[in-house]
Amino acid sequence: MQELPAPTPPHEVVQVLSALSDVNRYRIVELLADGVPELTCGGICNALGLSPSLVSHHLSVLETAGVIDRRKDGLWTLNRLRRDELARRLAGLQRIIYTNGHPHAASSVLPLI
Repeated sequence: MQELPAPTPPHEVVQVLSALSDVNRYRIVELLADGVPELTCGGICNALGLSPSLVSHHLSVLETAGVIDRRKDGLWTLNRLRRDELARRLAGLQRIIYTNGHPHAASSVLPLI
């Protein structure tokens, strides 16, 4: 029987869900998940048709929630999705869905990573 990972602290799950509760932040995460692994704020603005100030705000929220990493490369700040951290944090939600009396709990847990 496969051992489940340690429970994710509830505040980390809620922090990610809160960050993803805005449609534009969700769209940014989708954009970073599909295609180019790192994008600048300007690249995200162009792809989604949003203003730089709005995208910058959303990127800050996503970074605080642990969903993305940001790194400087010369004049540019590149943003990338933290897939492993996102999966780890959402594992707490997955645990709720696929355990606690579910008749197929052990075989139903889907790998997030």
